[in-house]
Parts: sequence; structure tokens; C-alpha cells
Amino acid sequence: MLKDTYAEVMELWEVPEEFYEAAKPMYRDYEAALAMKMGKKVCSGTQICQWIMEEGLKNPEELLFESYQRNVLKKSELPSGEMGYVTTTFYDRYPFFAQYEPEEYAKYSQEMVDRLNQWDLEVYFGYVKDTVLAVAAGEDVPMHQSQFLTLEESWEMMDKLGGDEFIVFPCNCKAMGRCTEKPINVCIGKVERDKVNTPYDRKLGKVVTRAEIKDVLTMTDKKGLMHSGEYDGLCSCDGKYCYPIKVAKTLGTRLNYPKSHYETQWDEEKCIHCGKCTKICNFGAFTKDENKKVSFDIDKCWGCTICASNCPKGAITLKKRADIED
Repeated sequence: MLKDTYAEVMELWEVPEEFYEAAKPMYRDYEAALAMKMGKKVCSGTQICQWIMEEGLKNPEELLFESYQRNVLKKSELPSGEMGYVTTTFYDRYPFFAQYEPEEYAKYSQEMVDRLNQWDLEVYFGYVKDTVLAVAAGEDVPMHQSQFLTLEESWEMMDKLGGDEFIVFPCNCKAMGRCTEKPINVCIGKVERDKVNTPYDRKLGKVVTRAEIKDVLTMTDKKGLMHSGEYDGLCSCDGKYCYPIKVAKTLGTRLNYPKSHYETQWDEEKCIHCGKCTKICNFGAFTKDENKKVSFDIDKCWGCTICASNCPKGAITLKKRADIED
């Protein structure tokens, strides 16, 4: 590809100039050619397949789907009402690369990954800052991962979603951060067969039954992942990689976003100082000193609730904040 064309396609994908070389392996040559022809227009699948064949490639329908699956393209409605495709941005593509092409992502240096993630987090922060502050102020506005749920409440959420199938797919935050200490395949959504641009429509993730999803949630709870969501999807998040938590820390919205419904109460007399809570806690509220004695700092607690479900002696309990306020 000529130098000026290379720069032009990077601009179409909205790639920051400092990441041109990093972005290049995330795309295929025919996808660059498609971007030049499509621009920002919604194009029909038939037209895109024709352009793919003009690149001398076979199986255009298969390649079209692969580009959709990899989030290089997304589905969008044509003026006729039929479904077509439009190019996505680098901000859309990068998480998919980390989530679903981990072997290729592993080739990037840690220095490059850190730079990419810093940029990605800044873009995300710009998108969600005002909404997070609105949620924290008590406004009823849509926002993902708006509240912490107990394990039992997360099970109830699955029941309220309805249906017998759910889809489990990799957490983009953990994938981009190269998380190795905790499970990554922990994001959960409802299988919606009529929706586009979803993991299910892209044939990504794993479809599981209602009984299996409860096993997944129990596993994440034991692994120290918090249940965070609303009644259309749930993420098992952590305090290190999770973007919403990073935004909440920056904005100082602890207890209000994600909304905490419970105050954590610790009974020192019941505590056997096993230290399980210190390993589970994502915020350093539970610690162990040099004498292996556990202590609890309520001012560091985010009220995520997973410590209570993992305490073997019931020394940690939860009290609804509404009851405390009353």
C-alpha cells in the first residue's frame, strides 16, 4: 500500500498516528482496500463481496463475515431498510483483537500494550464521564455496570432476564490488560437471536444454559470477581483491570457508582483470621499484618459484597444501606 493511502486508511479507522504500526497487524489487506472504497458509508453485503472478489480473493461471503466477526465491520441499516455494513473505528476494533486473537496480541510489547490501554481508557473516560456522574448523583440514566449485586441477586438477575440460554464471552478490560491471575471469560449476556452486533450474532463466546450460568457466577464469586451490572447483562469485574472501576476511582464515586446497596460489617470476635477476605477484596479493605491478624478499613470498602459470601465463619455480614439510613 502506498504511503499516502496507508495514512488515509488509518485516518478512516481513526487510528492515532502514534499507533499506525501497532494497528497494522490488526487488519487484513483486503479490509484496508474495503475501507478505502466504503469510507464512512453503509454498504450492502453484495457490494462488499464484489469488492472482495476484485481483490482477487475467493469465498467473499466468508471473508465478509470474518470482518464482521472481528469488528472491522458492523451491521447498519441501509436507506432501503435492508441490513448493510459500515466500517468501525480502531477504538471498536482494538478490544476485539485482544479478546479473540490473544496469540497475536501476545506479540505486542508490554510497553506498547500499556500505551494502547492508556489511550483506550482516556477515550472511554470521555464517553462515560458525564453519565457516571449522573448515576452517582442518583439520576435514572442507562449505564453499564451501574450497581454491585450479591451472588444471590446475580442469580435472580438471570431469572429476570428470562430465556433458557445465556452467552459468556471474554472481558475486554481483562483481555486488554493481559490479566492472568483471574478468569477472563466472565462477561454474561442474554442470547438475543434477533439483535445484530452482539457476540451471539458474530458467533463469538459460549452459549450456556440457565443452570450452567449459575455455576459460572459461583465460580467467579470464589475467584474474587465482583458481580456488577443491571438487568440486561452482567460483568464479573475486578479492581485492577475494570474500566468502570478505574473511572469511578478517578471521579471519586465510591458507593454511588457502581451503586453499593449494602454496608459490609465485620465481627472481629467471629473472625478466625484465615485471610481469605484479604485475598478476595479488590480494594484493600481487608488486610493482614505481620502477626497474621486480619483488620478491616470500612473507608476503603466499596460494598461489592463478595467477601461475605466467601467468609467461612460468617464473620462478614451485609446490611442494607436503606435500613441503615432509616
